[in-house]
Amino acid sequence: MSTAITKKLNLSFTNKTIITVSLIITICSLYYFVINNKILSSTRNLLVTSLALSSSSLSSAESLNSNQCRLSMKESDDWFCELDSDWKRRKILHHIQDKRNCVSDARSLFFQNNWEPTIQCEFERRVGNSGDGGKWVCDIHRFGSMNTTNILVYSLDSSGDFSFEQAIKRLFLNAEIHTFDMGLFQCPPNVCSFHQVRLGSGKNDIDIEGSEFNFFEELFQSSNDNPSNLPYIRQILFEIHLGGDRTEAPCQRAHKLFELFRSNNYAIFHKEANLYDAQNVFEYALLRLNPAFFMLSL
Repeated sequence: MSTAITKKLNLSFTNKTIITVSLIITICSLYYFVINNKILSSTRNLLVTSLALSSSSLSSAESLNSNQCRLSMKESDDWFCELDSDWKRRKILHHIQDKRNCVSDARSLFFQNNWEPTIQCEFERRVGNSGDGGKWVCDIHRFGSMNTTNILVYSLDSSGDFSFEQAIKRLFLNAEIHTFDMGLFQCPPNVCSFHQVRLGSGKNDIDIEGSEFNFFEELFQSSNDNPSNLPYIRQILFEIHLGGDRTEAPCQRAHKLFELFRSNNYAIFHKEANLYDAQNVFEYALLRLNPAFFMLSL
């Protein structure tokens, strides 16, 4: 699927309070936000953005043109439009937290000590249920006009809960949604296409402990071997679990998984515990950026 989108962004930057919540982790379901984000250069040059600059004493608005946010547009693959000074500050903060994200294999407090978000999305929005099943999405308006944008969503292991798919369809009338599960379920009419399949290594399905790690490893290996075989996956929203093994082995494997995400240019923008099993189950949301963002050459 190929879509050229003209974007008109209205970004407002305000002082933010960072709230740290106790968290721990598990993968049972994941949602793939996929969109072909190859915006024509002619379209990009027409981009005009208004954003509010906030500081201790300043809250006036200033208009940005595409030249003023060229660095952020390039290094975010046309996702963010910010002044160079703000973008460089964002990169510095990412690298500061990234260096602190892999520090301990201690099983009982693994996700309290490791893998915090390194970037923030000003218009982050929860889509779907308020409780289990809903997902946080980064600045969903940036995908384009909700009435005309063709967005592709892969939803894995829904277990018959289609609330997320229904919410996406209400937001994007032209969304193409595919739901995959080992069980046999039926999508609501005109919402999604259901596929009964086995995922992961081929021996286990996605909701069996450990197979989700195999799934991501195979996904990125396939992407690296044949880049043209996979669409540009902009956001990955998933739940990860450490399982019943009380040794440090699950922690070491989780480290490798997040390092795999990072090496494939994904940054964490959201993290929350699943209170049904807060020591083992955690929700994460990742945003794909340009490789240049991950190089600290300011």
